[in-house]
This record gives sequence, C-alpha cells and structure tokens, in this order.
Amino acid sequence: MTEKKRPVGVIEGFYGRSWSWSARHEYARFMADENLSVYIYAPKSDVKLRHAWFEPWTDKEFSALQLLAQVFKAKGLAFGIGLSPIGLAALNAGSQAETKAYRQLDEKLAQIQSVSPDLLCILFDDMPSLGDDMARRQLRIVDHIVGKAVADRYIVCPSYYSTDPILEKLFGPRPKAYWRDLGQALPAEIGYFWTGEQVCSQDFREDNLHFISDQLARLPVIWDNYPVNDGAKLSRFLHLEPFKGRSSLIDMSAGHFANPMNQPYLSQLPLASLVRLYPWLDVADTGSVLHADEKSAELLWQKDAERLFGSALAHSVLKDASIFSTQGLDELSATEKQALIIRYSDFNSVYANELVDWLTEQYVFDPACLTG
Repeated sequence: MTEKKRPVGVIEGFYGRSWSWSARHEYARFMADENLSVYIYAPKSDVKLRHAWFEPWTDKEFSALQLLAQVFKAKGLAFGIGLSPIGLAALNAGSQAETKAYRQLDEKLAQIQSVSPDLLCILFDDMPSLGDDMARRQLRIVDHIVGKAVADRYIVCPSYYSTDPILEKLFGPRPKAYWRDLGQALPAEIGYFWTGEQVCSQDFREDNLHFISDQLARLPVIWDNYPVNDGAKLSRFLHLEPFKGRSSLIDMSAGHFANPMNQPYLSQLPLASLVRLYPWLDVADTGSVLHADEKSAELLWQKDAERLFGSALAHSVLKDASIFSTQGLDELSATEKQALIIRYSDFNSVYANELVDWLTEQYVFDPACLTG
C-alpha cells in the first residue's frame, strides 16, 4: 500500500453515550478540513451492529445510516461500517441455530450493502475465547461475508487485538496459534486491527509492531484508543492533548484509526493533530516538526484550539486542559467543579456545552466496557 493510500481516520467505536446524527454529519466537514480520509460507523451503542446484529435496522434507523454515508461521500471521504456478529462463531456447525443465524447474517449484509460502504470491518473484539479452533470459526464468518462482496475493502478485528494480559483475564486464554492461524488464512488484501501493547496504548513500540506483523504476515491497521474515554476510569477524564509517542507508525502500520471520546466536538482538538503523524498527509508540512520539537507541537496544538474553539474559549480550555486530562472529575472539589461549570456555561458553544455536561456527570459510562 502506498503512503498516500494508507487510510487515516476516525472509528466511532466506543461504548456509552451515542453521538447525535447531527454531530456525525459535522464530522464529514471536520475530517475533510483536517485531511482525514475514512470514517467508520461502529458505535457499541448501536445494538444492531453488535448484540442484536441479527435484527434489521428499522426504516428510520436505516434512512439515517444511508444519509450519513451520503454526507461523508459528498465530502470525498470513504465510509465504513463495523459489524460484530457476537455469538455466531460459537454455534455448532451445521446446527439449525447456525443455519438460521447465517440466514440472518445474509439479511443484515444485504442491508449493509444497500448503504454502499467503501469499507466493512468484521469485529470480533471483546468476545469470549472459543478454544483452539477459534480462528477457524472466525475465518469461516469472514469468508462468508467477503464472499457476498458487501464492500470494496475489509478489516478484521481479532478477539485478541493487543498483547495486553487484560484480554485473557476478561475473555479467557488466547489459543496458542490464534494469530498465526488468522494470518495464514486471511487473504493478503484484508487488514486487521491492533491496539498495541495495551488496549489503550500510550505509545506504539516497534518491537511489538514487528511481533504482530510477523504473526499475521502483514502490517497492522492501528486502532488507536486515544482519545477515547468510555470506561469506568477513562470516563472521569477528557483527553484533549495531541497525539504523541507514535513515530514508529510511519513505517510499521497499514492504516491508523483513532477512537474518539463520547464528546464528539471536544474530540476534534486531539484529532486535529492526527495527520501530523504522517508528513505526506499534513498539508501544512508540520509533521517532521511534531516529532522533532515538542515546543512546536504544543504551539500547533494551541493553534488548533483557537481555530476550532475561538480565541476566548481556547484560552480557557488550554488553561484547564491538565485538570481535565490529569486531575479528572474525582479530584475536583465541589467548589472547583462549580466554578468551572459557571465559567463554561457563559460560552455559547457546542464545545463548552460538552464540558458542562461532563462536569455535571451527564456522561455515564457503559458497564459493558470492561477494559477502560
């Protein structure tokens, strides 16, 4: 894959409070302005992509999804969907239950095909271990879906999408040959997601990327769990700082998708720095500066804030950013919290509205998110 064709974008793949359709539409403009190329619709809150994947979307839901795809494509962006067929791989081969489930899968795939996605992601994340034939069972699903020619491109998320031991603790032991079995059987043109050494990696080490590239016989597509904040601990913070510690991804990834926060508008501040990881995407030609000079990176981040928020709100947010990202809600006294609520309530801005909602505990984490 050439550098300029490497997908860099956003995957709406978090648990908890959904984004509004209007916020999603706004992301088409934002991403086009920031030179990001692909958006993937995969919110955990859409149960008809996950726990109730076998149920068709209603006419209202489907119309909203079709319109969303059209909005992104009108901006020249690729549109993707993430489907998680939970439970399908665990069904006994040839059983009536499996036959029915595959029939329901075909019906869902027909709906998805009507949206004309450029990319379909087949997501096996956060699913229990199925033992030594787990890869084989999942590969059968992948083969079936790809055989339907639903999309132009495909990316698979393995159930073990990181070397983080938390995944085995939560979902059971990883089959010994799981990654190699996937890598040997997946067609070369199909990518796979990887979150690094941890579910929420602070950086991406080259040795870890070499390891998984060897296991699956291709470079990983990075699922970057930054600035996401959907877990019990993460939801107490707002991650507003730019991307850091990812220089190895220039040569060791086949794509990069950032999983944003439950707050769509505030997520724009860190996401605006994503293209600066890849110099050939950075129209301002600041990518090399970002890795070489932290002071310059800080100045670029401040300029992003002023451009997105306006100077007055940017000044206030930048001053409080360490409170939001390091101190968090639980370290704020009632007096401090109230002062912040009053300050940001004075701004007529979607960004300030999200800050107030966060400060007033309007973002309740989804307990289904076990890893954050």
